[in-house]
Amino acid sequence: MRKSRDSRDIFAVFKPGSFMEDASFWEKLKYWFCNVYWFHFRTATFIALAAVVLVCTIISDVTNREYNDLDYILGGSVFANTEQMGKLSEYLGTFIEVPDANPDDEETPHAEVGHQMLCTESVMGTGDQALAIDEYNAASIDKISVSMADDEILLFLFDKRYAEWYAKEGAFEPLSSFGLGGGNEYFVRVDNLPKIEEIGIIHRDGIYAAIKVKTPARAEKERIAEKYEKAAAVLSGILSDK
Repeated sequence: MRKSRDSRDIFAVFKPGSFMEDASFWEKLKYWFCNVYWFHFRTATFIALAAVVLVCTIISDVTNREYNDLDYILGGSVFANTEQMGKLSEYLGTFIEVPDANPDDEETPHAEVGHQMLCTESVMGTGDQALAIDEYNAASIDKISVSMADDEILLFLFDKRYAEWYAKEGAFEPLSSFGLGGGNEYFVRVDNLPKIEEIGIIHRDGIYAAIKVKTPARAEKERIAEKYEKAAAVLSGILSDK
């Protein structure tokens, strides 16, 4: 019998008096799965499995997430290669105090600094070279927006346009909240500082540092509150390291 015509009661094959009454249970189960269940519920099964995988992935990411001392984003009309991002993260980490958990360990403890480089438009050429990274740029724009809801990412190094736009949207904490000065109430230019300049990050209209707004909900989380202190220490450190 063709699958498409097997429109009996979904469990009819297992009931007494069915056309497979003399078959074994496993033969009935095989027929039912191939000719009834799989034909009628194949799409629903794939959707359910995809949903389960998605939920498991989200739960795994949340429960197994490794927390850094500081997480930051370099974004906008900027570009830094892997080596430059490594140097920048290492430099920023020097301003974070890390307790020595094992005094007998000869290795000097260092801060764990997480980073993302999210270039939103080509700053490295025109024509085919620029078009080749359009999709990446679009994804970067979306990821920057999503990062504003991530409590782990507190420090932002943006181009002037992004810094001004997000400051206008109320996404940044006033620098005065951390006892910091600068050319603007919410962000300060850092690309002209010697140590940052040495790294050689490509940019069009400067790089400006800002710290995400400290909402009451974030302030109540002890670990996040500590990350705010570290972000402020990093910003204070690079501004004074001239």
